[in-house]
Amino acid sequence: MDRRVLFDALLVVVGGLVAYTETFGFADPRATMREILGSLANLDIRVYLVLSGLFGIAFVGYLVVYLPQKDARTIRP
Repeated sequence: MDRRVLFDALLVVVGGLVAYTETFGFADPRATMREILGSLANLDIRVYLVLSGLFGIAFVGYLVVYLPQKDARTIRP
């Protein structure tokens, strides 16, 4: 694993932990997870459709823009 990827993953984990403790504090983790899952289950279907559409656009952009550039750099005559 590249050192930069490891550093980025560590930053994401630390950021997630900080956001969790700022939002919910040091409460009971099981009750907090039930609260989070309950709020996600109560969201309207349109929210899921919009989020999946945004994810799809980002994924297709990755396939169309980033991967061809990566292949062009790795292929040598």
